[in-house]
Amino acid sequence: MKFKFPFIYNENNFVLGEENEREQKEENKSKKKLSGYYLSDLALLKQEFGYKVSGDVKLREFTVYIDENDVDAALFYVDGLVNKSILNNFILMPMMIHSREMNIKNVKDVFTVLLPQAEATEEDIAGELSYALNFGSAVLLVNGFDKAIAIDIKGWNSKPIGEPQSEKVIRGPNDAFNEQLRSNTALIRRLVRSSDLISTEKTIGKISRTPCSILYMKNIADEKLVNEVIRRVDNLSIDYIMTSAELELYIEEKTYSSIPQFLSTERPDRTAKAILDGKVAILVDGSPYALLMPATFYELNESTEDAYLRYPYANMMRLVRAVAFFFSMLLPGIYIAVMNFHNELLPTNLLIAIIAARQEVPFPAFIELIFMEIALEIIREAGVRVPTPSGSTLSIVGALILGQAAVEAGIVSPVVIIVVSLAAIGSFATPNYYLGLSARVMKFVYIFLGGFAGILGICAGLYIHALLWVSTLSLGVGMFAPFAPKTSSETLAGLFVNPIWKRERRPDFQNPKRKYKESKISRQWKYKQ
Repeated sequence: MKFKFPFIYNENNFVLGEENEREQKEENKSKKKLSGYYLSDLALLKQEFGYKVSGDVKLREFTVYIDENDVDAALFYVDGLVNKSILNNFILMPMMIHSREMNIKNVKDVFTVLLPQAEATEEDIAGELSYALNFGSAVLLVNGFDKAIAIDIKGWNSKPIGEPQSEKVIRGPNDAFNEQLRSNTALIRRLVRSSDLISTEKTIGKISRTPCSILYMKNIADEKLVNEVIRRVDNLSIDYIMTSAELELYIEEKTYSSIPQFLSTERPDRTAKAILDGKVAILVDGSPYALLMPATFYELNESTEDAYLRYPYANMMRLVRAVAFFFSMLLPGIYIAVMNFHNELLPTNLLIAIIAARQEVPFPAFIELIFMEIALEIIREAGVRVPTPSGSTLSIVGALILGQAAVEAGIVSPVVIIVVSLAAIGSFATPNYYLGLSARVMKFVYIFLGGFAGILGICAGLYIHALLWVSTLSLGVGMFAPFAPKTSSETLAGLFVNPIWKRERRPDFQNPKRKYKESKISRQWKYKQ
């Protein structure tokens, strides 16, 4: 089954408002060009870079020997963003000393002879030079040259490649993304090793101009999917963006849907596998997470380790996670529905035990459950916000001591503690944080439905909830594909893992150009002597 990617966009309907028109005029005014006169260009760059106003913007004025004459030159850089060793040894020293030893005839030779850096570009727009300066480049201005030279000498401190924090595996790679964009793209290049891997570079934000990379396989990914991702990123009119989480909120289809529409991961191996299957990945500078798109509900409930386990174990883990997800979302609601309306569903002995445990509790079951759920959420939030050494102590005090004290004081019953604990553990077992958070939010909805309408209310809520989730699209792909809508691939592949030698097809709901990723008989050693 082919997805049509129902994106609607009409340029005639896109009209700039008065505020956008004013911003456009201001942007046009700020795009001043260098005049070619050294003193006026130097004054323009000082104003553009905020020299003397910003303490970390530095200026080094000197002379370079050209055609047997001392020519004035100026070098701007931001302290803390550049490698000063490279600045001194490979820019200032060649310009100030080696230029007298070499036969430099004209200003052009400065660019072609004296600068050994791999990345050095000529630019005459002050705004572009300002962006380069704030992204780790030194800006060189030479008298007699109508352009400045931006020399890439980045040298800021960065976190080394570490281990994943939220997606740990027992058997598998232990590399994780960090906050440097180029380091992250290199991690993916190291795994894919193909010239068909395309990294389209974009900048987002009128002020921050945050770099990001859109990665895909040109011989696998669907062109409509790639073009739609690029269109959404290109058409963001915002001042700044800092992380991939913010970008996800800007480009997702349904803002008010409770299910995440993209998959975020900190693992390069998972990102590389997704790209090789036909997905598109977005990496944002300053963010250690990649966005994978499109995503489905079943992929959100997958663990990275599923790919490294033998398929019986992986299937058992998937089943456990599915049960845990429904526990975290529905168990408290079902408990309150049974206690309020459907006592006959419980065995008599169990019902007598629950009633006996609640004899000393002064509150109705509904109030008791709401109280414990709110208390648990407060403990969770406090455990995240307090410093790490105190977090574990707070969890023990809050969950164990406070819960035990509440039971002994007769405020809550032991059964409610068990129900709330199972629901909390179920949310922790959900691999995707945002999907687990969605279950935690919807849990309160089902508690109210079960408390006021019993099982009938929960069933009605599930029906509406399913309609909303099924109608949610991730870049034109249904969140419950390949089940709703059903595609031509094996539908059980979304729920269960096949042996690795049976995973011949890529997910067809992504419309990949190459449908098969392995031969029909991949283990040919069984048939060859």
